[in-house]
Amino acid sequence: MVNAPLNSRASLLSILLAACLSLAACGAASPGEAGGTSGTSPAVLDAAVKAVENGYTGTYSEPPSSGPAPAKDENVWVITAWQQVRALAYQAEQLTEAATKLGWKAQVCDGLNNVNGGMSTCVRQATAAGATGIVLVSVDCAPVRQSLVEARKAGVKIASFSGFDCDDPTQDGSSPQFDAPAGYSADMPRLADFYTRLGAMRADLAIARTQGKAKVLHIAFHGISFGDYVAKGFTDRIATCGGCEIVNTVKIAPADVPNLRQKFETALVQAPQANVVAVDVDHFFVAGVQPALVSSPRKDLVVIGNECQVDNLDYIRGGKGQQYCFGASNGYRAYATIDALNRVFNGEQVAPAGIGIQIVDKDRNLPAPGAEYVGPIDFAAAYAKTWNGSPR
Repeated sequence: MVNAPLNSRASLLSILLAACLSLAACGAASPGEAGGTSGTSPAVLDAAVKAVENGYTGTYSEPPSSGPAPAKDENVWVITAWQQVRALAYQAEQLTEAATKLGWKAQVCDGLNNVNGGMSTCVRQATAAGATGIVLVSVDCAPVRQSLVEARKAGVKIASFSGFDCDDPTQDGSSPQFDAPAGYSADMPRLADFYTRLGAMRADLAIARTQGKAKVLHIAFHGISFGDYVAKGFTDRIATCGGCEIVNTVKIAPADVPNLRQKFETALVQAPQANVVAVDVDHFFVAGVQPALVSSPRKDLVVIGNECQVDNLDYIRGGKGQQYCFGASNGYRAYATIDALNRVFNGEQVAPAGIGIQIVDKDRNLPAPGAEYVGPIDFAAAYAKTWNGSPR
C-alpha cells in the first residue's frame, strides 16, 4: 500500500459492515513495504519524540466565536452507513442533538451498509420528504452521486461528517457534490489532510516508543478511502526513519473480517522480529486482534490503534493488548458539521473548526469507564454561544 494510488471507491458504509465496522481478513500480507537498514537520524527521532509530546496535549482549539443566527424551519436528515456500528450510531446521535439545539427537525436514516442501494434510498427518501439538508456519515460521494445530484436539484444542501466528496482522487474525480465538505480545522481543511495526519502521528509514536528502531506489523484497511489515507500517512512517515521497517502488512478489505483473528495470528507468528503492531481501524481489535494479543505470549509489543472507540478505551484501561489510540472528538465533529450546514443555509462560507487529534493511553487523556472520548474543548457550550450571539 505504500505509495499506492488512492483509488478506492468503496463507501465507508461497506467499511462499517466490514468492521461492523465489520471485518473479514481477506487481504494479502506484504512483507517489508517500508523502511531501511541504516540507523535513524537524531533529527528524525527528536522530531518524533516532540510530536508525541505535542500529541498528548492535542491539537485542538476553540470553534469559531461568531456566526449567523440559526436558520429557521430546517429539516435535516442524517444518513449513516450502517446504524449497527456503534460509533456511527453515536455520531448520528450527536448530530441530531446539535441540530435540535438550533431548533431544526432531525431524523436518522440507516443506509444498511448499502445493501440493495440503501444509502441512495435514504438520500431519495430525504428529498421526497422535503428535507432541506442532508448530513452524510461514513458515506462517500461516489456510491450515492446520482441521488445527491437529484437532491441538490431539489434545493437540498449536502454536508459531510466523514465522507469523501466526488472530486477526491479516491472517488470518481468528478465535480464536488457537498455544500459543506468535512473539514476539521484550518491546518487540516480537507478530510484527506486529517486522515493523513492521523497516520503520520501514529508513525511518530511507533518511532518514539522504539527509539527509532520500529519493526512494524501493519494491519491496514485496504480499498477504503479513509483507510488508504491513514496508511499512506503512516507508511510515508515510517519511511523517513532509517532504523525502522514495516516487516509485514496485512491488508484487510471490508469483506474480510470473519477471518481477521486467524489472519493476524498467522502474521504475528511469521514476524518474530516485530516490536510494534499498528492497527489502522479500532474495530479490528474488536473483530479479533485484541483477543489474539491477549492470548499471545508476545508481551513486548507496542500496540497502536486508531480512533478511540469505547470498547478500545476499555482495552487500553485493562492494560492488555491495545495500548494507544488517537482521539478526534465525535461530538465536536458533529457540532462543527451542523455549524457548517447552518452557515450554508445562511449563504455564508463554512468557517474552520478547531478539531484536533490527541493521544490516549492508560495514564493520559483516558475518559472515565464507559464514557466516550470528547476531547479537551467544551464544544457544546462554545457553539451555543456562537449560535445565540453571546460573547466568549
